[in-house]
Parts: sequence; structure tokens; C-alpha cells
Amino acid sequence: MKVKGIFSALRTSVSGLSTEMKKMNAISENIANASRTPDKTGKVYKRKIVVENPVRNKTNFSNRLKSSLRRNNKVHFTESRYSDRANKKGSYEDHYKIVELDGEKLIYDPRHPMADDDGYIRMPNVNMVEEMVDMITASRAYEANVNVMTAVKNMAKKAMDI
Repeated sequence: MKVKGIFSALRTSVSGLSTEMKKMNAISENIANASRTPDKTGKVYKRKIVVENPVRNKTNFSNRLKSSLRRNNKVHFTESRYSDRANKKGSYEDHYKIVELDGEKLIYDPRHPMADDDGYIRMPNVNMVEEMVDMITASRAYEANVNVMTAVKNMAKKAMDI
């Protein structure tokens, strides 16, 4: 009996959970530091986002579909050729990375001790509304991955009953 598909679905869900957790951690750090003033050296907090790691060799759905349509022999593409990155590296850490975005906003408050000569304070360029929307999106994607894992687990249980 071939159960490779069930484990592949679980690996995909674990990868999704890991990515969404990274996103939620970066977003919560942005929210926590949204009103942070520059430190003693004048360094302003930089907004962090999670982006796909451009270094990894990615086979996306469209590339795989194009490749599979061109094949003329079933042995040209084996499952091992498209094995999950987790099998090779042992983790999903290299799929996505956290990057800091440059930018800051100026707030006029001449009474603030950190204000410059013109009365402006340099603050992080963090938009709370955008961060909350990103947090809701990440939490719903996380929930969807949990639901996929639950469905796969239930399918595996049903398969064991047969």
C-alpha cells in the first residue's frame, strides 16, 4: 500500500504552519515596536517581513505542469526528483527568510526629547492597520493548514479501518 501522498500532504502542511508562524512572529514584533523611538545611536526600528528565499531552487506549480506536459516517458520524472526540501535538509527553515525594510516616518512633536531641531521625531514605518490585516491573513492561513492536517489524519484513520 502506497501512503506517500498522506505524508507528502503532512509535510506540506507543516511547511505552511512554519511559514505562517514566522509571519505572525514578524508581524507581532512590528506591532510591538511600532511606537519605538530611535535608540541612543539614532537607529530606527525597521519593519520586518517574511519573503521567499530566492536562493532555493523552486519548482512551482506552473513549471511542474509545463514539464509534465512535455514528458513522453513516465520514467523521465520520478517522485524522488521532486522530493520535498525537508527530506534533504531536515527542516523548512531555508524556504522563507525575514528581511528588514528600510524607511521611517517623521512625526511632528517639538516637545518630545528625541525631536530634532525642526521638531520632528523619526519613527518606524509601521502601519498598524496593514500589520493587523497581515496578522489576520496569517492566522487564517495557519488555521487552514491545521484543518488540512486534521483532514489528512482523519483520512489515514479511515484508511486503517478498511
